[in-house]
Amino acid sequence: MLLLLACCTASCSNHKQKEALDRAEYLMEAHPDSALIILNEIEKSELGSKKEQARYALLMSMALDKNYIDTTAFDVLQPAIDYYLKKGTPDEKLRTYYYQGVIFLNKRDRDNALNSFAKGIHIANESEDSLTIARLLVAQGGLYYEFYEFDNYIKLYLKAADIYNGLSLKDSELDCLLNALNGSILLENQHQCDSILNLLTKFNMLNLTQRHRIQRQQLSYALKFGSEDEIRDLIHIQEENISSQNDILNLALAYTQTGNYEKANSALDYVITSGQPYDTIRYLSISIPALEGAWVLQRSFG
Repeated sequence: MLLLLACCTASCSNHKQKEALDRAEYLMEAHPDSALIILNEIEKSELGSKKEQARYALLMSMALDKNYIDTTAFDVLQPAIDYYLKKGTPDEKLRTYYYQGVIFLNKRDRDNALNSFAKGIHIANESEDSLTIARLLVAQGGLYYEFYEFDNYIKLYLKAADIYNGLSLKDSELDCLLNALNGSILLENQHQCDSILNLLTKFNMLNLTQRHRIQRQQLSYALKFGSEDEIRDLIHIQEENISSQNDILNLALAYTQTGNYEKANSALDYVITSGQPYDTIRYLSISIPALEGAWVLQRSFG
């Protein structure tokens, strides 16, 4: 009788844990905060099988990441690594590689992060989890940007944009296209820039932040390929839309290219005195022609 009661208790407990895990997974994308609360209420000691422990580990890692709780330790994800990478489905392996890479990124271990993401991409064709595939592409593309491999950066972001388009995730698609446009401008690939700008014209339900991001890229495009008149038309918009040191450097370059060296040097002085981090190489590449232009102009009125 006692044995039967113990079996029933264990069975009820396992069913309760499974329901909680199912509920957390269901809420993960739209309500990750609620998913985290549910997972924190689960008694890990009551998770019976290694498969159940792996599922909990992966879901907890997902919840922490989605709630912007960066972890640099593998203690949470390790049961998923141990089980899923050997016995998991392609979807489970894909997600595990992705969150393994995320932890490496949090540790600033870019080489191992890239290796984890590459392993995930290697099995992507076997997986049906398009959303995680897109996230893997974005994460891998971001690393390529840091390594100055802009061709790969662009390629991966465009692939991710296409997946997000198929999933009707317009905000994520827009973000990927803007990143790909940034890379194309850096490589001075006008044809590819024009192609991406054409894709951006289909986005008509934009919030203020998104409109500003597009306008910044339009100015960057004009600085590479546009005329002085086109740059002047965009300067006023950028002046009212400054949110970073890079925006100010863009303005300084725009002022320089349109001959307004006084404003260019004022903008550059602000970058130096603000105390905020900035791209020193880009600063120097702009400040030299700005100072030279001001000096030549001063001499001409000498």
